[in-house]
Amino acid sequence: MAETTEKTVHELLADSLVAHGVSHIFGLVGDANLFMVDAFVKSGKGRYVGCAHEASTITAAIGYAQASRKTGVATITHGPGLTNTITALVEGVKGCIPVVVLCGDTPPNDIEHLQHVDQRELIKATGAGFIELRNPSTATQDLARAFRLATVERRPVVLNMRVDLQWEKAPAIAPPVMQVPDIRAAVPEGADFDEALGMIASARRPIVLAGRGATNPEARVAILALARRLEAPVATTLKGSGLFHGEEFNLGVFGTLSTPLTVDVILQSDCVVAFGASLGWLTTATGAYLKGKRVVQVLGDLLPNERRTEPGIVLVGDPERTALRMIEVLDEAEIPPSGNTDDDLRKRLQDQAEEYAKMPDFTKVAPGTIDLFPTLRRLENAVPKDRVLVTDLGRFIHSAWKSFHVTAPEKLIYTAHFASIGLGLSEAIGAATAAQDQTTVLITGDGGFLMSGLTELSTAIREKLDLVIIVCNDGSYGAEHIQFTRRSMDPTVSLLAPPDFAAVAKAMGADAVRVTDKDQIPAAVEAISSRKGPVLIDLVLDPYTVSPT
Repeated sequence: MAETTEKTVHELLADSLVAHGVSHIFGLVGDANLFMVDAFVKSGKGRYVGCAHEASTITAAIGYAQASRKTGVATITHGPGLTNTITALVEGVKGCIPVVVLCGDTPPNDIEHLQHVDQRELIKATGAGFIELRNPSTATQDLARAFRLATVERRPVVLNMRVDLQWEKAPAIAPPVMQVPDIRAAVPEGADFDEALGMIASARRPIVLAGRGATNPEARVAILALARRLEAPVATTLKGSGLFHGEEFNLGVFGTLSTPLTVDVILQSDCVVAFGASLGWLTTATGAYLKGKRVVQVLGDLLPNERRTEPGIVLVGDPERTALRMIEVLDEAEIPPSGNTDDDLRKRLQDQAEEYAKMPDFTKVAPGTIDLFPTLRRLENAVPKDRVLVTDLGRFIHSAWKSFHVTAPEKLIYTAHFASIGLGLSEAIGAATAAQDQTTVLITGDGGFLMSGLTELSTAIREKLDLVIIVCNDGSYGAEHIQFTRRSMDPTVSLLAPPDFAAVAKAMGADAVRVTDKDQIPAAVEAISSRKGPVLIDLVLDPYTVSPT
């Protein structure tokens, strides 16, 4: 009888990652995970992207997951390796983003280990899932459980793996890959569904809205079919941006980022049919955009319940199947279309597109600074239209979202689920790694870039990513500067003394341009157009004149 081949735990974990089709791991190695990473790299089946800070490993995996629609994978070591990731884990939990984190842990018998901490309780506090690697023989099964849990529950899940087990051996059997069930809610039935159909059938000015929870291709087709059946214009939440790209009656973003035309259509509407949208305060303008309207909200589940503005009717159902069932019932009842997509709306949308195509004029700003929105619009022209957009958080963000549009929801990487600045570049690294055939654009503030961007710029350069970094450099923490100036107070404590980011980037090996005057914009455009790797554009702004557009 042939002897059973054995492998070490770190080799078994690497085999399991390969079996799960993992192509990229974002990590920072320490004594608890370095041998697993080495085994994964030696397998030749995937790539390890080393980051400079543990938090960045998680956020890079989050960016990768958003751009690829796959489960991201990160790895860190124990103790401070874990505590450094708390904000990143919460970001993933709040964003409902599936990530598997292979995290080391200290030996339980070493009670004086300097890096010992109760990792289970820390992870539990973030809302992430926790799975203990029980023993060598269950290592691959435990990792498979982590992958299934992360995918089903749409949140980060941490596999806690003790360092003293890494060189233990177990039989080298084929790693299990657990089935992830196709969890799709049924089509709703009953009185609520009938009442919702009554609202929709009687609407004269309906709008069909889609959020990130209804952006898969099948849902898109069904929701568009319903909109056409109703003769209703379509719109998306910010996180659903690009879902209806190219559609004739696409209103764009529904909410505080809406164009004046979209706001006008929203205010005149009498019914909103929302699929996969939480209808939070930014989408509804704190409820103002839904006031006096009949609202039908279709959710695949109630996970985002705490973020909802209570609408008229909530239906729990699969967006695709529910939309198709609505069409079926409307057809059976011979309900006529609303006529809300008429020649007048078509003409107004065409006029709006033509007006937007014109470059905005520059307004007067302080010497040595530039006007943000017109500058971003001109830089946008230098970047391919089919790009990935990542935005950090700051007062520049509205100008960023209004200047750089995307053609699909997975091409907008949202980093502000926890309202933390400084997550932009690491998520951009993950997104650019996933979207290797497309350009990734990061728009960030100087405060966020100082917090972690300079740390990870070396990673982007080493990986030779097709990445355009635009730093909105107003020399301040913008939100805090606004609060001081609104109260006629001295904003000194909100001011920064940022370095010349372009000079720093050049010293690190990236192309870069510093823009302090509109006459320097062509040089920035040229740097973007001729890039061969990461390029950084440092836009110097006046903190007293930067305002949301």
